[in-house]
Amino acid sequence: MTTVLNSLGDYIVDRTESLDDSLIQEYFIERSDDKIKRLLDTEQYLLEGSRGSGKTMLMKSVELLAKNTFGQNSVLAVWVSFEESIRIERIKVVNTSLDPFLQWTMGKILYEVLEHIIKLKPASIERLEDRLTKIFGSNNKNNYSYYAKILSDYIQVLEKGDIEDNSSLGKNVPSIELVNILENPTSFKNFLVDLIKDFHLERIVLLFDEAAHVFSFSQQEKFFTLFKALRHPKIACKAAVYPGITNYGKYFEKGQDAKELRLDWAATNLEDLNYIKDILKVRIQKFDLDYWNKLTVNKAVIDIICACSNGNPRFSFHIIDELQNSRAFSKAISIPKVIAALRTVFDSKWKEFSTLKQRLVKYRNYIEAAEDLMKEVIIPNLREWNNKQRKNSKKLSAGFYVSTTLYDQVPQLFDILAYSNIIMIDYSKKSLGKNQHGYYMALNPSLLFTDLILRDISEMNNVSTNKDTNQAYYPTSPGFKELIENLKDGNEYQCSNSKCDYKTADETFAFCPRCGHKIQVSEGESLYKILRSHSIDNLRLSPKIIERLKFKFVNIGEVYDAELDDLRMKYIQDVRIEMIKNAAIEYMAG
Repeated sequence: MTTVLNSLGDYIVDRTESLDDSLIQEYFIERSDDKIKRLLDTEQYLLEGSRGSGKTMLMKSVELLAKNTFGQNSVLAVWVSFEESIRIERIKVVNTSLDPFLQWTMGKILYEVLEHIIKLKPASIERLEDRLTKIFGSNNKNNYSYYAKILSDYIQVLEKGDIEDNSSLGKNVPSIELVNILENPTSFKNFLVDLIKDFHLERIVLLFDEAAHVFSFSQQEKFFTLFKALRHPKIACKAAVYPGITNYGKYFEKGQDAKELRLDWAATNLEDLNYIKDILKVRIQKFDLDYWNKLTVNKAVIDIICACSNGNPRFSFHIIDELQNSRAFSKAISIPKVIAALRTVFDSKWKEFSTLKQRLVKYRNYIEAAEDLMKEVIIPNLREWNNKQRKNSKKLSAGFYVSTTLYDQVPQLFDILAYSNIIMIDYSKKSLGKNQHGYYMALNPSLLFTDLILRDISEMNNVSTNKDTNQAYYPTSPGFKELIENLKDGNEYQCSNSKCDYKTADETFAFCPRCGHKIQVSEGESLYKILRSHSIDNLRLSPKIIERLKFKFVNIGEVYDAELDDLRMKYIQDVRIEMIKNAAIEYMAG
């Protein structure tokens, strides 16, 4: 008889995509706000939060809620993932007649919409059969999966087919009618509106996950142009985005074309702390009640773990995982054990942050500068500041202010830190005095404890965000003037004249002020090619599995392209094959 071992990893799994619907419903903890209602209403929204802050879990839960209540309100909510979008970068665009990225994106959306309609089987389902027959030119009665497969196959051709440039797309499209639908956002929207009428839907809600992360910089601009074009009283688009690093393009305006929904969080807010505590409680009690008891017998232990999550459930999972790895659960869990786990987990975060410049090539200089700024300026200054505040019995600080004049010169510097959940930015302007305004930026509490900025969890009750009890940085602050000048070297617009070396960061320049030639965007190597070329050592796999893979594969691109059977070898069979493939997909998607 085979004994099934209970693993903590099964209960604190990182990615929502690894959970089935029943577990999502069981694990989802709703916060005391109206975000679920907002994500199902008629408005366009950008759901903004750092990595691991729960955007995917929230969207998947919204989709399941809509599915369960479809018979009551006919709201069709469709979650769409674009993980494979980076593959489309390989197709060169030699003419503007067909854009492979837009075709693929609209094809993915259409496929998911049709799949949802088929599964829910709303009234007048026979009309879908008629529509699919017209699209694909085949009369395959009562076999909806047949048509869905045709569309799926075309999406696969765009992702993996032998297509060098978009001039050959026409040969691969299964029908002219499909081309007409995917030709441009307007025709695509009209088709969706026709579907809504056919099936008497109240509206279609499109939940676009990781919209600003998996897309390349240029793809982001195209996507948000499509997002804007789909606006309709019966179509509501919602997109999960990251703070700061998203390229919305020239034709999309935050606040105007879509409202913002921020996953705000504060380590000093009891309600926010209890939100993380409830997430951990549900999962860990299901794994082992004794584990939960050991985490909570000393209230300071669970409080510091929740505070150090920084509103990021995934990060709290990593802390718990490290406590188990260090055998902390074998006896009573001490605060020093928790601090040691925090230090190990955050060291891994710094490593991820350092290698982030390989993925976000456009932000390479900012990533390097941001890490140096945090380690050499912000953290030491804040530690020294609090030491002085304690001596004078004054309120302590858990962050700092950045003047708008400084932020506006190098926003990417701070936004990349927010993206990685190293800081959390309050974008509401506060007066700093002398006609100056600024943004408050809170450090991830893990840094507060591991770098001795705060000495224990009780000091969180003595923290203030008042401008008089916090440091503020300006363009003239020590180290910043030189930093700003160095970052300005990363200009992305250059003269098209090969004999002219003019560059600028100002996108309003259409022609070179020196020689009059057209200004063009500096073209770097595509993100797709960069990530493919990375060594398989970067995959989140054990050293033993990596060493075995090296017998057949050199880089991540080879693993990413490989069929499952190609990965099969001694000691690497079904379970590990899936794990390896998922690791490659996750790396390419971020």
